[in-house]
Amino acid sequence: MKNIIKGVLVVYRPAPRCLEIVKCIMPKLREAGLFVNSMWVDDLVKELKIKTDLVISVGGDGTLLKISRIFQDISPLILPIPCGRRTVLYEDIDPSQIDTVIEKLLNGEFTIQLLDRIRIHYENSDYHALNEIALISVDRGRVVGFDIYINTLSTVSKYHIEGDGLIIGPSTGSAAYNLSARGPLIDYGLEAIFITPINPMELNISPIIVPPLSKIVIETRGFTEVYIDGEKTDILGSGKKIYIELSHTHLRLIRLKDKKNYVSDVFEKRRVKFNPCEA
Repeated sequence: MKNIIKGVLVVYRPAPRCLEIVKCIMPKLREAGLFVNSMWVDDLVKELKIKTDLVISVGGDGTLLKISRIFQDISPLILPIPCGRRTVLYEDIDPSQIDTVIEKLLNGEFTIQLLDRIRIHYENSDYHALNEIALISVDRGRVVGFDIYINTLSTVSKYHIEGDGLIIGPSTGSAAYNLSARGPLIDYGLEAIFITPINPMELNISPIIVPPLSKIVIETRGFTEVYIDGEKTDILGSGKKIYIELSHTHLRLIRLKDKKNYVSDVFEKRRVKFNPCEA
């Protein structure tokens, strides 16, 4: 792997525990003859052009989302090391195991998991989103309408929905905002796209799951804010069309363990935690 991986970028969440992990990782990589750079996650912006063979993400799911926004056209290998509040997409790696992790990395003792993203195109903008695109009414006190056109290999469907907004994303993002909006949890090994209405006026409308080769067009019927992976990108007027399909550019994660208990991890890390009240 040393012949394949030459440059490494360490992206970290600026918390004391994460900084200690970064301080442990970087000297070991340099001792192996690799060129290593580091960057605070909040310094990552979409316009930044970075070339690297490997990214080590020290943080949570939000850190991975930032990395995904930077590497839109092609993904380097990404090693996620958990150090955050929400780490659904991470494996459990104890900081005391960093020496073993680096050794396995350099020896090529890992597998690569491809995480689906969706491609979003509207007007002159083009994005690849890991979690979702969220379309939200600009006026939080009023509903907004959407016409939804879905074209699959076997069906053509049209829906009209009014409510607070819509969430559309790949199976990877089903455990995020979608799950909070009572959307379906989809195993991220399944290629699919979910469409989840947010507080729809039509009580007979439920979330929709469509197959991987589907083409989706959303036409706005009111002023709508656009959020992609949690970041506000635009405000669109009425009659604007947004084109969505599965992206061909996956996020490539390094996995050191054989299997991950995905469903258990999601609900364990999203469960309510009660703290005893002090008298």
